[in-house]
Amino acid sequence: MKKANWIFLSLLFFTFSHSYSDNFYDHFSNSRCEPQRVDFSINDALPLIDTGRIVPELPPSGEKLRLLIDSDAANEIDDLYAIALALNAPDRFNIVGFVATHFAGHGPEGIEASYSLILELLEKAGVSGKYTVKRSAHPMQYIDYPSEGEGVDFIIEQARKATQDDPLWVVCLGAATNIASAILKDPEIIPRIRVVFHSRSSQTWPERSVQYNVTGDILAARTLLKSKVPLVWFDTGTNLRISFEETEKHLASTGSLGEFIHDFRKKRANWMTDQKGFFDLGDIAFLIKPELCSLEIINAPTMNQNMYFNQKKINGKMMRVYEIKNEETWQLLFEKMGKYSNIIRKK
Repeated sequence: MKKANWIFLSLLFFTFSHSYSDNFYDHFSNSRCEPQRVDFSINDALPLIDTGRIVPELPPSGEKLRLLIDSDAANEIDDLYAIALALNAPDRFNIVGFVATHFAGHGPEGIEASYSLILELLEKAGVSGKYTVKRSAHPMQYIDYPSEGEGVDFIIEQARKATQDDPLWVVCLGAATNIASAILKDPEIIPRIRVVFHSRSSQTWPERSVQYNVTGDILAARTLLKSKVPLVWFDTGTNLRISFEETEKHLASTGSLGEFIHDFRKKRANWMTDQKGFFDLGDIAFLIKPELCSLEIINAPTMNQNMYFNQKKINGKMMRVYEIKNEETWQLLFEKMGKYSNIIRKK
């Protein structure tokens, strides 16, 4: 009899603990040592859910955008090309400043390197001192708890000057630490901003992300998805490639800025090849000329700490950009650099 009771109690305990464990991990997905796979049914199979979250809508050509660029410029060459395009589009952007952010594995030194390189780029463009440049906060440590830093406060300051009808567009070309911390620290800015996050990982969509910017601060990327912030999930740009000879032909002759970003390719052998992707260039090109891109309005999924999306646990709608035209994007850059590079130096 005792043996039967022991077997019964053991089975009961196993059943309870197994059920509890599943529920526990569903709620605290970061506790798993192995990646948690979740249902990643395609968004199109589900009706779009309206939670009141604003879907970003670009103003028509000819209207200016308030723009703040958050960049890990010292990590990759593509940031320099993106910033150069923004500087040479005064007909589209009212640039309010820059935040120099961290990148994986480089700590405070990465922030300082990005900060110095942005200043150098602005000097080459002939606009030293014209734009505010702030340093990033360090990566978030806990979900829902913002990191503190001058870059976070600068975003909040600029967002408070914007309105829902004339919002601040924050383009994150690196980890999302600063914008995520800003909306946690001051949620009232959410209707006043639009966030473009370079999250390029289309090869793994819709199951998960493996993107460098996401891994740079997973908590920040999760914050963007779970918040109400109007969000563009920029999920393309790998195809933005061009030969060394072409940038030499079309950029090096446009002035010191064009010469600087072309010559920067010489710093690494792979940057000089035809296969080098200039990923972040696409985010700025999209804001200037959205017809370069293919996009969709989808339900915004949530994401766990292992970067797996849950496409059924959603939070309103967002825009996902999933394709961009290569040749036309480079033509846009060459046109803007040729047209405006000398003008911005004279101002």
